[in-house]
Amino acid sequence: MTDAWTLPLSDRRLFSARRLIAVVAGVLSLPAAGVAVAVMLVPARSDGVEQVILGSLPGDVLATRSVVASIVLLTVLVIAVPAPRWWLMLLVPLRVVGIAASVLGGVGAGLADDSATPIVADGCETGYVVNESAFLFAASGEVLRMDGVIGSRVARTTVDDGHKPFLSRSYLAVAEGDTLQVWQTVDSVFESLTTSSEPAFVLPRLSYQTGCGLAGGEPRVAQPQTFDDEGGPRQSVVGDSREQVSRMATLTVESAVGSAVDAAGAPIRVPSASELPCDGTTGIDLVFATDDNESSYAAILDAWSAAGYAADRAMQEDIRDDGTVRLSARDRTTIDGMLHLQLGGACQVP
Repeated sequence: MTDAWTLPLSDRRLFSARRLIAVVAGVLSLPAAGVAVAVMLVPARSDGVEQVILGSLPGDVLATRSVVASIVLLTVLVIAVPAPRWWLMLLVPLRVVGIAASVLGGVGAGLADDSATPIVADGCETGYVVNESAFLFAASGEVLRMDGVIGSRVARTTVDDGHKPFLSRSYLAVAEGDTLQVWQTVDSVFESLTTSSEPAFVLPRLSYQTGCGLAGGEPRVAQPQTFDDEGGPRQSVVGDSREQVSRMATLTVESAVGSAVDAAGAPIRVPSASELPCDGTTGIDLVFATDDNESSYAAILDAWSAAGYAADRAMQEDIRDDGTVRLSARDRTTIDGMLHLQLGGACQVP
C-alpha cells in the first residue's frame, strides 16, 4: 500500500480525503444492501403473497432503490480508495462496471412507476392498500391487507391502458356492515362510477379505521334530466361538458412553449366539441412534446389554475378540477420524451 507519510502535504490531504470517502461509502453500502435483502425476503418466504409497503413505496421499488444505492456507494468506494498503480489493472475494470451498473440501475429505478395507495372510505383509511404498477400501456394492481408495514394480497384489480384508478382517486369505496365494497374505473378517470353496478371487489370490513379526514375516491354521477315550463324535457344537451373540455384542450396546447407535436413530429390538433364522444363521459387525451417540456408543463398548470381549477397532486400526477371537468397531467419526458394530459367530464344527452 502507498505510504501516505512519504507524500507531499497536498497529496497527503488528498490521500486522507479519498480514504475517508471510501470508508464512508463502504459503511453506508452495508445498510443499503441490508434493506434490499430484508425487503426481498418477505415475498420470497410467502410465495409472493406478502410484501413490504413503506408509505407510498411498494417493496419492489424500495428494494430496487436500495440495490441501486448500494451499487452507487460501492462504485464510489472503488473510485475513491487509494491504491498502488499496479492495482489499477483490477480497479479500472471494476470502476467501469460500477459506473455502468449505477447508470443502468438509476434508469431502471426511474422507469419504475409502482405506487401504493390506501383505500379510503368515508374519509378514513380502511386498512387496505392497492399496489399499482404500470409500464407503457400495461398495468396491474394488488389489493393488500396491511399489518404494520407488511401487506398480504387479498384481491387483484383489473385495468386497461396503463390506468391506475386508485392513484388517480377514480374509485368509490363504501364501508357498510361487515363488508367494504369497492368500485373502480377500468380505462380512464373519466368513466362514470355509481353504486348501482356490481362492485369490482368486496373485502371484509376491518374493525379499525385510521387516518380520517383523507380524500378518497368519489362517484361520478351524471346530471339529472331537466324539464321546460310545459313539463317536457329540455331539448338542449344536459350535463354536456364537451365545449368546456375542447376549450381547455385548446388552452393547454396554446400554453405550451413553442410548438406542440406528437411522436411523429406532426402538430397537435385539438378536436372540436362536436367531434368528442358523449356516452356518459367525454374526454381528450393529449400526448405531445414541445421545445421545452419542463417550461411547457409549468405554463400549462399555471393556465389551468388561472382558469379557476382547484389544484391537487397525486404521485407523479398533477390534477385540476372545477367540479365539472377534471384535468390531469404527467411529465414523462425522461421516459418517452412526451407530456401526457387527460381532460374530461360528464356528458349525457336527453
